Amino acid sequence: MKSLYSKDAVIPDVKRIVFFGDSITDEGTYIAFMDAYFLQHWPEHAITLINLGVSSETASGLSEPDHPFPRPCVHDRLDRALAESKPDWVVLCYGMNDGIYYPFSEERFAAYKQGIESVIQKIKKAGAKTILMTPPPFDPESYAAPTQPAGKGSYSFNAPFEHYEDVLKQYAKWILSLENKVDAVVSIHEPLLELWSQRREHDAGYRTGDGIHPSAEGHWVIAKELLKTLFHVTLEQAPQYVLQPEGSSLFDSVLEKHLLLSSAWKEHVGHTNPNKAVALPLAEALERAEQITAEIRYKAKALQLNNDIL
Repeated sequence: MKSLYSKDAVIPDVKRIVFFGDSITDEGTYIAFMDAYFLQHWPEHAITLINLGVSSETASGLSEPDHPFPRPCVHDRLDRALAESKPDWVVLCYGMNDGIYYPFSEERFAAYKQGIESVIQKIKKAGAKTILMTPPPFDPESYAAPTQPAGKGSYSFNAPFEHYEDVLKQYAKWILSLENKVDAVVSIHEPLLELWSQRREHDAGYRTGDGIHPSAEGHWVIAKELLKTLFHVTLEQAPQYVLQPEGSSLFDSVLEKHLLLSSAWKEHVGHTNPNKAVALPLAEALERAEQITAEIRYKAKALQLNNDIL
C-alpha cells in the first residue's frame, strides 16, 4: 500500500498553531485531518492545533439584515484569544460570510479588507506568524434552496445571490495579493474548484457539501494545501479515514479529542455567537485530551507495526 509519509517534510519539533475562521473552521474537519497525520507520522513532534473557529463569524463586522442574530466578528474576541492561546502561528480563513451573500459591493469589500488587515496587525503585535487562507468557493449546484438573481432587495445565507461565487473569487484574489505582507498565503479556492470540476466530469450530480460548507473530501483538500505550504508535505493519496470517515477507530479518537478541545477553547476565550457549545472547563478538557492522545499514539503504533495506514 502506498505510504502517506512525505520524505521532504519539514516538521518543527514544537509548534502551537491557532485557527480562526467561520463555521467551516468551527467544524474543523481539515484541522482534525492534519492532527491525525501528525499523530501517525510524526508522533515525536509536539504540534498543537487549536481550533478557535466560530460559526457565522466575519472579519468585516458585517451582517445581512435577515440573519437571525448579528454575525459575530473576530475583532470582538481577538485580543483575548491571542493572549490566552499564545500561538506561534495563526491561520485565518474568512470571506464566505463577509460578502453577506449579496452581489459584489466596493463598500463591503473595503470592510473585509480593513478587517483582515487589522487582524494581521494584531497577530504581528502578539509576536506570531500569520498564515492567510483564501475563502473556499460557493457552489450553487450543491445549495439546497433557490439562489436569488441580481436586483433583489435583500439576500442572506438562506437566499444567496446566484453569482455569489464571483464575489468570493474577488475576495480570494485579494488574499493572494497579500503574499508579501504575511508569512504565508494558502490558496484553497482554486484547488476546491479543480476537485469539483474533476468529480463532475464523471458524475454530473456530484455534491460538494451544502454549497457553503465543503464535504469531508473538500476538507481533505484544505488540509493537503496547508500541509504542503507550511510543512512541505506533499500527498497524492487520501488516507483511509478520508475515504471512509466512519471506518477508522483511530480517526474517531482524533475527532473526539478535536471536538473536546475546540469547544472548550472556544467557550474559554469567549465569543458573541448566542449559540454556546456544551464544553468542559479548559483545564479539564486538556487533561482528558492528553489521555486520548496517548490512546491515539498507541493505535498509530499498532497500525505502523501492521504496515497499514490510517
